[in-house]
Amino acid sequence: LLCFQKTIFKKPKMTTKTRQTTKPRAEKNGIIAGFNHGHKTTPRARPVSRKTRLALPKKRVRAVKAIVAEVAGLTKLDKRVVELLRVGKEKRAVKVCKKRLGNFAQAKKRKGKVEDLMRATATKKK
Repeated sequence: LLCFQKTIFKKPKMTTKTRQTTKPRAEKNGIIAGFNHGHKTTPRARPVSRKTRLALPKKRVRAVKAIVAEVAGLTKLDKRVVELLRVGKEKRAVKVCKKRLGNFAQAKKRKGKVEDLMRATATKKK
């Protein structure tokens, strides 16, 4: 009986170079059947296409979004989350964010952003 250990890989940050890299796989062993079967090959790096480069966040876009947020203030969702956090309903705040944004990771990120914003305004007032 052969035991194979599953390798755990860290998820790389999204940059131009890491956007189109293939997932690391176990090397083929040249045998016709079994684990890692198949012809031995050398993995080649894929060239980064223009399409994937377009999806990356740009410095200018970030700056514009920051200015718009500063001028326009909070969105309706952010206002609702602020109210829920003031009352102490953190779980409910994440639920509301998840409903609007679509997934849990984005919801937690948004809640954290709103918490940081609340903390910043609290320190400004003092």
